[in-house]
Amino acid sequence: MTRAGGAFALLALLVACGGPRGDLVVLMPDPDDGGLGRAVVTAAGDSVALIGAGEGTRVSPGRAPTAPAPVAAAEIDRLFGGAIAVRPAAPRQFLLNFATGSDQLTAASRALLPEIVAEVGRRPGADLSIIGHTDTEGDAATNAALGLRRAELVRDLLVAAGLDPAWMSVRSHGETDLLVPTPDNTAEAGNRRVEVTVR
Repeated sequence: MTRAGGAFALLALLVACGGPRGDLVVLMPDPDDGGLGRAVVTAAGDSVALIGAGEGTRVSPGRAPTAPAPVAAAEIDRLFGGAIAVRPAAPRQFLLNFATGSDQLTAASRALLPEIVAEVGRRPGADLSIIGHTDTEGDAATNAALGLRRAELVRDLLVAAGLDPAWMSVRSHGETDLLVPTPDNTAEAGNRRVEVTVR
């Protein structure tokens, strides 16, 4: 069993290297931001913690994990280079803001649309999640409908820019998922938004 925190690359490395000496588990920094978590590898009632970049352990059936040891960069590249090279890019999120009580994008947000289209173009098989949000002015039902109108507007603009609507999921969170916490009936520009996540 392996538990990890902040170590995306660990998962890719788990599947790549079974053999007569056992499975090799290596802790790697996140390739997008360089962050490093830790992993606890448990087998045969014993556990070891991987805490350093490039630190590894071997696990064989019925045996405890080996003591953590550094794995040479050349060995990591030889064993896992192919898997690392094809890992998908991290999701990218765009926040598009709206004028109060409307489904009109601000000028700054409208200017982000070409950047979203370009990001989709860099990702073969991309999919988009488009979620509409509101502030807490007005009632919840009205805000749910407004959030959906905002999300649908962004979808329609992206389709007009050449993206396939089959790649998109559209929904509304209305006033239920505030970016900026506020009391009820409070205008807040940061909450009047559509979040577009490109994966």
